[in-house]
Amino acid sequence: MMNQSVFSQTLVERAMGILQLDDATYESIEHDSNATTQAAAIVVVVGIASGIGALRDSAANILLGPIGQVISWLIVSALIYFVGTKMIPSGSTEADLGQVLRLVGFAMVPQVANIFGFIPYLGALIAFVASIWGLVCLIKAIKHALEMSTGRAIATGIIASLIALIPFAILGIGLFAAS
Repeated sequence: MMNQSVFSQTLVERAMGILQLDDATYESIEHDSNATTQAAAIVVVVGIASGIGALRDSAANILLGPIGQVISWLIVSALIYFVGTKMIPSGSTEADLGQVLRLVGFAMVPQVANIFGFIPYLGALIAFVASIWGLVCLIKAIKHALEMSTGRAIATGIIASLIALIPFAILGIGLFAAS
């Protein structure tokens, strides 16, 4: 990485370290409680970028993108924390919700590419590639935040995602039954 301490990295330097899957960057974010504000900023920027990318659908996406992204970040981080510490912790799992919030927030960096969503075909391709890279960053974030193996991090992510889908499934079933 750079000659400076990873604890004094700027938001952009940390974002680049996340994209490069740099272990020292993940660790510095995990252990720097001041990085929570940086993570929140990334989440908001991703929401704005996604809103701009979805402008052709509705101008309201500029406002709804950041709000939805922050809500999603909080819920997904809490679920990852719960699953990783209560349901399937490893023997070395030791984390707090702040560590998970920081790393999950930074793992969203690739989604800034959603800003290109308004470009026909190319925007969808860019978003697809960014989503795959975002999953890789998220798995590494889970692994670092919860001090677990890659396999357990993948399982934690899958279980947390399935739990997050339950309300939508219930709502979908409820809507279907009411018709």
